[in-house]
Amino acid sequence: MRLALLAATAAISTAVLILLSVSSPVGADDTSIGVDADPTGNTATGLGTIDSCVEVATGDTFQVDIFVRDVTDLLAWSADLQTDPEIVQIVDRDVELFQAANEGSNVFDGSQPTPDGDGSYSLSAVDTADPESPDSGSGILARVTIEALAAGVSPLVLAFSDVDDDGTIDRGPFLRDVNAEPIGDDNGDTFFDGDIDDAQVAVDTPCPVGGDDDDLSVWVIVAVVLGAAAALAAIGIAAIVLRGRRPSAA
Repeated sequence: MRLALLAATAAISTAVLILLSVSSPVGADDTSIGVDADPTGNTATGLGTIDSCVEVATGDTFQVDIFVRDVTDLLAWSADLQTDPEIVQIVDRDVELFQAANEGSNVFDGSQPTPDGDGSYSLSAVDTADPESPDSGSGILARVTIEALAAGVSPLVLAFSDVDDDGTIDRGPFLRDVNAEPIGDDNGDTFFDGDIDDAQVAVDTPCPVGGDDDDLSVWVIVAVVLGAAAALAAIGIAAIVLRGRRPSAA
């Protein structure tokens, strides 16, 4: 019976550790960027639930958000959004959101013209306000409008690329602060090295299994809680059995 108690206690400890790892990821306080496949709940300076996949139909026009989380003194940024040009095409973008929120902001849009048909669309913006008006916090760097062309699953990736095939990254997401210093560059190549959340769009087909990380996290948490409850129940049953076996007083 003692083994049963020890096993149940270990199960609870494991469940708690898993729950903490799911709900409080390492590096949660660091700057991160990514693609939110469904902008519902997002504002210029606030993020709702981040969705890793959205389902649409051929001919639909829909929007996705390029977001930043927990940034300090952002002044300029750039990123290449990679898609499958056989499935979707980018038809518009709006970069006057997070960076335009401060009073006196003057956001210059350096993004490529639209529509884009080659599957790699360059987005960029810089706040040219004088005096400088950097932005801190979380919000939407760009809201991108996309048209669904054909059935299939297209990536929505903030891509790194080796343009000249020399083994060195030439293009990738980067963020600059008010002092023109790169944000989140850990290896000195100027590109962003922090967490990046990519996404997908499923046209005329369901999102791939596990394509919505937020839903997956919810189910993991539910499973952990249920496991902990079962372990607690096992301890209770074991305690009752032990009391039932206690020798009677002479």
